Amino acid sequence: MRAIRPVVRHVLCVGIVSVSAPRALCTPPDGSRGMTFEDITDAVGLGEDAAGTAIARCAFVDFGGDGRPDVAIQSSRPAPGALPADAPPGARFIRLFIHTREEQAPLGFRYVEKETTNLPLLYGGDCVAFADLDNDGIADAIITRYIDSQNEQWTDHGLRTAWHRGNGDATFGPANPIAAATPATTCALAVGDADRDGRLDLFLGNWYRHYGPSLDGHHNDLLLQTAPGVFQRVGWGTDGYLFDEDDADDRGGRPTYGVMFADLLPTPIGYNHPLAEIVELNYGRRWNRLHLWDPTLLSVSPAEFAPGVAYPLWRDVAPATGVDGDAVRHGRYPEWLKERAKEDARFDREDERPFRSNGNTFDCAVGDVDGDGDFDLFLAEITHGWAGESSDRSRFLVNEADSLGRRRFVEDQRLNVDRIPEGVNNWNQGDLFCELADFDLDGRLDLLLSSGDYADNQRLRLFLQREDGSFEDATQRVGLDHDGSQQISLADVDGDGSPDILVGQTFNRFAPEQREGREPRLRLFRSVPEAGAQSLVLRLRGDVDAGAARDALGAIVRVRVGGARMQRQLIGIGGHAGKQHDFLLHFGLGAAPVVEEVEVIWPDAAATVQRFARVAAGQYRLKQGGNPEPIP
Repeated sequence: MRAIRPVVRHVLCVGIVSVSAPRALCTPPDGSRGMTFEDITDAVGLGEDAAGTAIARCAFVDFGGDGRPDVAIQSSRPAPGALPADAPPGARFIRLFIHTREEQAPLGFRYVEKETTNLPLLYGGDCVAFADLDNDGIADAIITRYIDSQNEQWTDHGLRTAWHRGNGDATFGPANPIAAATPATTCALAVGDADRDGRLDLFLGNWYRHYGPSLDGHHNDLLLQTAPGVFQRVGWGTDGYLFDEDDADDRGGRPTYGVMFADLLPTPIGYNHPLAEIVELNYGRRWNRLHLWDPTLLSVSPAEFAPGVAYPLWRDVAPATGVDGDAVRHGRYPEWLKERAKEDARFDREDERPFRSNGNTFDCAVGDVDGDGDFDLFLAEITHGWAGESSDRSRFLVNEADSLGRRRFVEDQRLNVDRIPEGVNNWNQGDLFCELADFDLDGRLDLLLSSGDYADNQRLRLFLQREDGSFEDATQRVGLDHDGSQQISLADVDGDGSPDILVGQTFNRFAPEQREGREPRLRLFRSVPEAGAQSLVLRLRGDVDAGAARDALGAIVRVRVGGARMQRQLIGIGGHAGKQHDFLLHFGLGAAPVVEEVEVIWPDAAATVQRFARVAAGQYRLKQGGNPEPIP
């Protein structure tokens, strides 16, 4: 493993550098909130041809580097005309649709399916994501495999976690196996530059060693890219520990459903580092982890690093920061369930111990929700009425500092987005995916929440942030109607400056009458913003020679407009099952036509900063070291 250099912040200034100003929220041009969504799935060619018996995973990806968001889906059906003669039962197909300009199309473009991609079949639990691993300007494919080797009924397909070099035309080369990846039940994937050396790294979230008979989970994998296409696993805090029910800290592996690189905490006192934290979202009502890079864990100095030796450099700060789970840890099941257990032994459960009294955390969204200059979280949880009050709910976690400057993520009940029906004991909240974005372009982050896998009105929901900071369920008002909701992905498909929504669908656990006459569909909802609302969209490109990966994942952008300050970070790939969005940073500006200042913090080892003054609303490409170039 290579030494991680201390931070020296180099600043390139263009225009005027501003000083701190109080936050003032932007408002739409006429103060109304009249934005809506329009279902354009069929109009752009993603309707019947992209339908399938299940489309749980989908993502926007720019395969050709032209700035237009293409679409990748995982479908249980192959492309029309394809001959999957060797496809075994349960296999899924990676299908790619290219954003193609077409004057005669209703919106001026269509999605045309790529007939041949050269990508392999997927199986249940596999993840796929697309990023420029080799810094050649073309998206590569990363495919992780769900290897349930301790399950006697699992058949080894012989496939292993690998990456495929992209050709720039939505076709890919052969598999390059990643030998450093643990042969495990991998079901979550994050991509980012963990050590800020200009090469993208991987974090793999692994699940139970054997679901059912054991509570022990595989250890997760941080894989640093040490040379183009070559990965090395880093020693991890859970390595060497197996599950022990008497271990109060539960130090072994936990079943992980979501992982993410995210910049959440300030630089610790005593040393500098430019590194993001690593978020680990755990299932089975187990605690989440938040891994912080900490060189004090080293027993040797960076100058004494031995080649090929993995050193533990990250520690879990989730308990200290409140990310592990909420404060209710008694593990008690509700009284109505205990009464039912007297007549039905299936419901006879002993109360849970603390290590199994928190969340089934699937996804995470990062954003400065309250506009105070730090990044907050939203956690998406699957919760059931029968699990009792210690089972965590989906919730906002607000980033706060105490009098000593120590950071903690605190739940604020004023931001509650629960949907518990009155008079019902056994309810579900199947919150699988979430994202924070400014959909109505008013300068405040909104919440998109995708819920599925249960039949009791689990659907795609949009919560718009009000002027007082609370959230209202605006789903019906804005025209979103999509049940059985699955993976979400955001992009601006029509170039109007507002985020559009791609979302999958399954009918898991739906009753026959709920399925009758229906088939799961991919849906593309186009955002129609309020007339006159403005936005700023940036597509970043890192300078490889300056030590930043071309995709610039991990970059942070702050803007000042009309007295308001906003910030975003480019996460790109991370969360549940390798959730992926188009690689852009988006700011709603209300009616403001100009941004007073834009500050870009690049994800290189020096955390290089560029500032620009008086940037007009619109869409721009920005290469590190250059000036914003308008996108026509």
